[in-house]
Amino acid sequence: MRRFSGRDWWFIGLLATIYAFNFIDRMIIAVVGEPIRQEFGLSDFQLGIMGGAAFALFYGGIGIPIARLAERVNRIGVVAAATALWSLMTMLSGAATGYVQLLLARMGVGIGEAGFTPPVVSLIADRFPPERRATVFSTIAVGVSVGGAIGVLGGGWIAQTYGWRWAFVAAGAPGLLLALLLWLTIREPVRLNAGQGAPPFGAVIRRVGRSRAFVAFTLGSGMVALVGFGLNLFLIPLLVRRFGFNLAEAALTFAFTFSAATALGGVTGGLIADRFAAGAHRRYGYLPMLATMLAMPLFLAAIYQDEWRIMAVLLFGSTFCLYAFLPTIMTVTQRLVEPRMRATAAAIHAFGQTVFGLGLGSAFLGYMSDLLATARYGTRYAQECLGGGAHASTICEEAAGTGLQQALLLLGLFLLLAILCYWLAARSIAGEIAMIERDGR
Repeated sequence: MRRFSGRDWWFIGLLATIYAFNFIDRMIIAVVGEPIRQEFGLSDFQLGIMGGAAFALFYGGIGIPIARLAERVNRIGVVAAATALWSLMTMLSGAATGYVQLLLARMGVGIGEAGFTPPVVSLIADRFPPERRATVFSTIAVGVSVGGAIGVLGGGWIAQTYGWRWAFVAAGAPGLLLALLLWLTIREPVRLNAGQGAPPFGAVIRRVGRSRAFVAFTLGSGMVALVGFGLNLFLIPLLVRRFGFNLAEAALTFAFTFSAATALGGVTGGLIADRFAAGAHRRYGYLPMLATMLAMPLFLAAIYQDEWRIMAVLLFGSTFCLYAFLPTIMTVTQRLVEPRMRATAAAIHAFGQTVFGLGLGSAFLGYMSDLLATARYGTRYAQECLGGGAHASTICEEAAGTGLQQALLLLGLFLLLAILCYWLAARSIAGEIAMIERDGR
């Protein structure tokens, strides 16, 4: 197993930093969502659409054509341009004067961020051998955790001190410099099978559609993302409503329960997968299946708690398990397709994961939260608690918190489907990889 060079570490470190700001710009809405909701008089469903669905549908839909472009042109250029675009759109979010403007800006962030993961996964596959890819992508994915911590702690403090608009500006500005640095310092690696043209999109669809492991991994990761992203978007509102936290206090708890847990989980999962699954491919399915089986009861117990400290500890354990093998699954799916299909296959996987998770999950959670809050308060919940900006009374606050808590408990049941999907993937992956290696791909 070859050692990483200094250039390799620069590649990994810079992309991890960009990934950090990718996630800051994606999730800053979770930090400032509650003051935005109060200022504009929004429902949780509207917040879920703005914070999740508007971003996810464009992220997932645009990701596939961008991946097709990355099969043909310089991938470093694609990632640099995408980084500049999402950073600019995040800054413009701070200038929004109404819900529609903010919705359009979040769509722009989704379009920009769609250009990151598929080209990066393809770059890793061409630059590093198969036995190091899970570790490389898991290390880069630590940027998610670092970004989550910086985003919620810094964003929470800025929003609490200067207002939510400046939080958007501060989150977006560094990405413009990182985009330039990437373009100037990282070279495009030689493509494997460079003499072959990129296959038609229909051929990629047929290829991944025939792969039971690919489909099962994508659906399983989508179910995990549905729970994980839903919690990420609404955890700070939950802490504000149920426990009376201010934004800075809620941000600190978020950093512990999400950022630290995903960092430890992602790196640990990548190392475990490279150590124990490389020679026994079924374990690529069994490992996330077992991790999800541990995560589900921890998640449900956490959301049910009335003591925030116990909730935070349980959520840390649940998040650690949920995110331990998501980076590994992304790299493993690359072994199920031909080299020239990898960016497109990664985009298809990301589409399923993001549309289910950040798109449908956030909208479903917001809708159920409103429905359950109305059942708790009464039919005039929307008129009396959402109109005119802030919550009208402590009764409104209690209804909103209880509705969100109950909606999160329902969301956690989707992890049963993730467990089933990973089990199905484990049954198929060994044979599929063996067939691909036998065919000389």
